[in-house]
This record gives sequence, C-alpha cells and structure tokens, in this order.
Amino acid sequence: MAETFVSANLILPGTYIRVNSEGLIGVRGISAGNIGIVGETDAANAGTTRTLSTASEAEEFFGAAAVDGGGSLNLTAQIGELYRNGARSVFARGVSDATDQTAMTAAFEELIKEDVQLLVAPELDTAAALAVIPPIVESAENNQQDLICVIGADGSDASAIQGQAQTNDRIILAAPGYEVFNPDTPDTPVVLPGNYIAGPVAALISSLAPHISPTNKVVTGVGTLAQRFSYAERVGMVQNRILALEMRNGTRVVRGLTTDDGGFTQVTTRRIVDFAKAGTRQVSNAFIGRLNNERVRAALHSALDGFLTTMLVDEQLTDYRLEVTATRQDEIAGRAVVNMLLQPTFSIDFVAVTITLQ
Repeated sequence: MAETFVSANLILPGTYIRVNSEGLIGVRGISAGNIGIVGETDAANAGTTRTLSTASEAEEFFGAAAVDGGGSLNLTAQIGELYRNGARSVFARGVSDATDQTAMTAAFEELIKEDVQLLVAPELDTAAALAVIPPIVESAENNQQDLICVIGADGSDASAIQGQAQTNDRIILAAPGYEVFNPDTPDTPVVLPGNYIAGPVAALISSLAPHISPTNKVVTGVGTLAQRFSYAERVGMVQNRILALEMRNGTRVVRGLTTDDGGFTQVTTRRIVDFAKAGTRQVSNAFIGRLNNERVRAALHSALDGFLTTMLVDEQLTDYRLEVTATRQDEIAGRAVVNMLLQPTFSIDFVAVTITLQ
C-alpha cells in the first residue's frame, strides 16, 4: 500500500503519510431470507444452479409448470409456490430424478455454495427429506454457514405427524398438506401431501425480518388445507414442536417453532442468532491480517458495536454486552478474543387476560 511507511526506512527528507482505515470498517448488507430449492426437472435443465427473482424466470430456465393428477409438482411449479407466498430471492437447482437421494444430496451440496439461508425440497417425502437435508445443514454449520431447512410432514394424521419430529434447532417441520388449482380439471383441485407445505412456509419465513415471528401470520398463497386439526391435535403438535397451520381468517401459522426442545424453540431466536453470527463474521473477517494491537482491537470493537447497535435499534436485540481483548500470548498466537452477551427479542405468543368484575 502507498499510504504506509516504516520509520526506519525514512532516508530522504519529505512528508510521509500513514493512513489507518480500520475505523471505517463496518457491516455491509446481510441476506437473511434467500431460499435454496432442489427439485425434479428434465435432464437438459438439471445440474445448474439458477438465481431467480420471479416465477417467470423459473419457467424460462426449467420449462413450463405442470401439475399432474398424482399430486406432484415439478420444479417450476414449486418455485411458483414460493413466489406466490412471498419469496424474493430463490436459488434453484434441478435433478433428473428426485427419488435419487445421492443426486439430491449432491445438488444441495452445490446449492449451498450460494448465498442461501433456507433450504427446501418439497418433492421429497418427509422421511427422505429428513435423511437428505439435515446432514447438509449440519455440515454447513461446521463450515461457518448457518442454514435452516423447512420440511413438510406427510403423516396420515396428527399422531403420525407428531411422530415425524426430529429434535434439531435448524429444522422446521410443517403440516399439513394443501390444495392447489389444477388447470386440467378446474373444478377438482389437486390435494398435495404434507411434504409440499414446506415451500409456502419457507416463503413466508423468507419474507419476514429475522426477529418477526411467523406465529399467527397468514400464508397468503395457501387457500384450503388438506387436513384440519382439532384443538387437541393442535395442542399436541405444538407440544411436539410442529409448525402447524390452521384455517382461521385465512390459513395461519399456529406457532412458529423449530423442532428444538431447548433455547432455539422459537424460529425467531434461531434466525436472530444466525443474523448476529453473519454480521460478526463479516465485520471480523475484514480485520484478519491487520495488526493485533490495542488501536486495531479498538477499531474491531467499534465496528462490532456499531453492528450490534443496529440490531438493537431494529429490535432484534433487547440488550448486549461486548468486549474485545488479547493477552500477550494471544497477540503472539495472532488471536483477538471477542466476547458477546446477546439478549434476543422474543415474540408475544400468549396474552394472559384477567378480568375483574365489580
């Protein structure tokens, strides 16, 4: 760089200027709702990841949408369901045979090289989806990429759906299936099994800021559900961490849950923490290779503080604490140690009312 010098190298008289730019480092935009989808298409259109902004682009790349009497959708139709329910940016990859789990796994491994946060494969039945996608998500997390997968539950009834839950803070298991319009028989809609609800639910979540809960939100593109659960069945699903839908002034999410049984039960908690991790990595990576001294660590602290303050202002956090330190041994080892305490925002899931009569 021209804007630096080493004092010992000053020989000729003149003015030498050193510019320290660390204080200007900040966070850029962070993606939080990009969807990655894998589905079956013809062989000519398989094997390439496409970046999409509209459903019409999907038709251009993957061919016209089709719905058959068996209740299956091709990739173009599935992408159409994403955009119908609020998706914005979609990364899509086709395979020639969606029943080939090896091919599906390979497609997802390529897909996650893109800037995606939500993964879906509505064509896979629930058992296959649970076998294919969660290992991809786990591997990605180990490689510093935080993903959430949305899987539809295709159990025949509420009890069977509850039995499909797999404890994992990065899985959202949604139910039930729903009806879609069939252009071949307009008076007889196609009833899609529960695995297809993954698309609309993922699209709804992608349309929401990380701290906005899907609880009680309307899934605008879903009209009629394939099953309607009783009050007791809905209670059982919530207790088993199923993101259930109900028909009440539109089709609504009963409660926005992951299948975790610990601190990440609410979808918003998982997404807020992932957002914080993404911003922290983005800010901190810009300091890799810079001097490990008090001045630069102060700049790192300032940059991280600015990012977390933005999360606080946006109401993703209610409070936070931050420190950036390094002992002499840390400096020798090239480490700057960042400690954060975050208090995520939680949604209102219950309103408890006491009525006093006089």
